[in-house]
Amino acid sequence: MAVGKKKAIRDFTQGNPTKELLMFSLPIACTLILQTFYNMADTLIIGNFVGDTAMGAVGTAGTVSSVLLMLVYGLSTGMGVVVSQFIGAKDYKNVKKSMMTAMYIVIGVSLLMTVIGISFSPAILRMMHVEGETLEMAVVYLRIIFAGTIAVAFYNMGNVLSRSLGDSVTPMIVLIITAIMNIALNILFVTVFHMKTDGVAYATVLANIISAISCWTILWRKTEAIHPDAEALKPDKEAAKLILKIGVPATLQNSTMTIGALLIQTMINDFTIPTLPIMAAFAAATKVEQLIAYPPGGVSDGMQTFAGQNVGAGKFDRVGKGLTSCFKIIAVYSIFSACVLGFGGRFLMGLFTSTEATIMIGSYYLIATAIGIFFNGIDYTFRFTLTGAGDATASTVLSVIGLVMRVGIAYVLAYFTPLGYIGIFIGTPASWALNSIFGMIRYKSGKWKEKCLIKQREVVEG
Repeated sequence: MAVGKKKAIRDFTQGNPTKELLMFSLPIACTLILQTFYNMADTLIIGNFVGDTAMGAVGTAGTVSSVLLMLVYGLSTGMGVVVSQFIGAKDYKNVKKSMMTAMYIVIGVSLLMTVIGISFSPAILRMMHVEGETLEMAVVYLRIIFAGTIAVAFYNMGNVLSRSLGDSVTPMIVLIITAIMNIALNILFVTVFHMKTDGVAYATVLANIISAISCWTILWRKTEAIHPDAEALKPDKEAAKLILKIGVPATLQNSTMTIGALLIQTMINDFTIPTLPIMAAFAAATKVEQLIAYPPGGVSDGMQTFAGQNVGAGKFDRVGKGLTSCFKIIAVYSIFSACVLGFGGRFLMGLFTSTEATIMIGSYYLIATAIGIFFNGIDYTFRFTLTGAGDATASTVLSVIGLVMRVGIAYVLAYFTPLGYIGIFIGTPASWALNSIFGMIRYKSGKWKEKCLIKQREVVEG
């Protein structure tokens, strides 16, 4: 491979960890913000032009689609970890094998998710206590979204692969273009064509298709390391084992997060009545939360690639230095985001709706989030670090513990104390704080150092 082409791959095994993580993570943070705008456009436009009922339908439907799509996301994560460790070991032959094998797996799973999602959407929504007009709107939205699963899968693979190669700029560029297009299409379909939840769903699918095509086109032109040869085009059994070794636990980990969101959403729906529009408030407030509070997720996400490359190179001490840098960055940003959420919650909720009850309830959720937002960053950074190191099972266990605590605390506070729905809001930040402790214990044990995947490299090459 030409030297010039190799420069398209960022090497995290050298240089100042803080500088490298910041340079890599800032575009990821921007991408997360753009993704939030991308998703927020549905809720914002539907809330202002159609109403709170439609906004609640889109919010609930989005939770369901996230749960079923986690399998696709998890397998892409498996590919990303394997690729980053092979890059750390400078093994570009197995980079190509891993990429192509992952692609075959993800395509198959995407088609399966499409069938399941379209067929079972009404039944799943009824189990979540969604009824009447809200149910009808949510079913329409979900079925269109699931019809576009393959586009989501290809974009997500391209996104993960870019980051594994040390390129966090390409996903950001792609999202800038497609986020603008998604917002424009939302406005066109809803305000001009007078469509409802179907309009925002079609806009999302079209934007996903363009995202996928754009991301892979840029990747292909920039990075020769991903161009498969005849050997790499064949599905590789050993590469598949490595991908699934990380992908299956990553799927379970991601699924626990979204299952937790689904169970919380079910409780929210249970408390919702016409005079207490909690479903609509929750839909809007979670979008605000993602926009303001989650940019440090770019650092946590970057730490997965950082850990993968350094574990692949056998530089375990450097992983710890990167982790320390992450915590400092998260601490600084958490102060800013807590102030915005705590003091500006009512204003931000007012962008979605003019209903006073909805604004008030949403602001309560944002205050609860502000109190625990620092621990959210710590919790997820430990999980991403462990996954990048190859210790995906431990990361999954942490996710399960977090799920049990989040739902358990919310349930007890909501149904067995006078707090009611406020107790549901408190459960999430409380689980972040407790789970951060468990993450620290696992990392300090050092067992993740024994989980490097590329010690099996000779098997894959054979």
